[in-house]
Amino acid sequence: MKILVIGGGMAGLTYAVIACKNGYDVTVAESNSRVGKKISVTGNGKCNIGNARVSPACFNGGAIVKRVLDSVPVAEYTRFLNSCGIFLYSDNEGRMYPLSDSAANVVDCLRYQIVKFGGKLLTDATVSGLSKTKEGYTANIRGKYCDFDKVVLACGGRSQASVDVRNLVPSELLTPMVPSLVPVRIKYMDPTLNGLRARARVSLWDGDRLLGGSDGEVQFKEYGLSGICVLDLSALIARREVKRQSGEYRFVLDVAPFLEEWSLEEIVYSRLRAGEKDKLFYGILHNKLAEHVVRRAGKDANSTQIAHTAKNLEFLFDKLLDWSMSQVTAGGISERGVSAETLQMPNGVVAIGEILNVDGICGGNNLYFAAASAIYTFSRAEREKAFSLS
Repeated sequence: MKILVIGGGMAGLTYAVIACKNGYDVTVAESNSRVGKKISVTGNGKCNIGNARVSPACFNGGAIVKRVLDSVPVAEYTRFLNSCGIFLYSDNEGRMYPLSDSAANVVDCLRYQIVKFGGKLLTDATVSGLSKTKEGYTANIRGKYCDFDKVVLACGGRSQASVDVRNLVPSELLTPMVPSLVPVRIKYMDPTLNGLRARARVSLWDGDRLLGGSDGEVQFKEYGLSGICVLDLSALIARREVKRQSGEYRFVLDVAPFLEEWSLEEIVYSRLRAGEKDKLFYGILHNKLAEHVVRRAGKDANSTQIAHTAKNLEFLFDKLLDWSMSQVTAGGISERGVSAETLQMPNGVVAIGEILNVDGICGGNNLYFAAASAIYTFSRAEREKAFSLS
């Protein structure tokens, strides 16, 4: 069987490895100059390749997510990686990394398996046309028409992408696509905060409705907010935009998360009494952040108001930043657009990875799903055969 895999990211490479080990004639067509481009930058180059605590709750839901995760639990995913020579460790948050701490090494291992078992890797190879025939499919690759028995669409979404997936998928199968896990632009952002980092408890509100919360390091930028906790909350906005929902969003930061508000108030009160107004948050907040809190509280604010401001620092949302800044795409092929059992579209093309309307929070969940969705499409016998070879 001749198989064309469109896209050489985590989903496409995983599919190609298993298919090659089962003796199929596999061609991977990657539009970039090298395969695994997005893999190479994950985890700041260390490759956060999965999460030992992955669950449907980490994603935007749906039957496909549950089916895939039930079929490909952590142990199954680990077996696949081990069979490719990739061995793992997990940190305290469950984030999984290769022992090499090298994303480039992960790509090398996957690429080597494909070549070793007879697969072909085409780079700078954009698929500009795809049509169904009586015998299978015809694809236009680099201006040349090639025939295949099966096509697997693993080209990802629109995040940091060089291929517009809308050219390969019928429009009626696609939801709107929105950049997700992305920094946010804030209205009236205080430029003096640019470059600061602070531990905070962050909540996202739509008017008076709490949408979600996350703890971690916030990065203050000239344009707004970033950091993992902010990126995770950006996904809540992105998923609503996929459904064409809007809101009056605001991010509320508790920049003193390790102190109760009453305790912080006592500290501020004692320092105000001592005439130390310029030292209210010494040892608690960065000086520039402390100055910002005091300004926001108001010129004549008392200790109660100042402490409350530090525990409830509001930033008005303007917009999500663009595709070049996003880690994943929210939206894609809808659940109605593929079979939950086979991940096939109506034309028989298999769709895996980020092209599906599935997105997860930070921490290795998206790479996990990309690979797991590829593994899911193979039978138990095909998996066993592939996992036994290295």
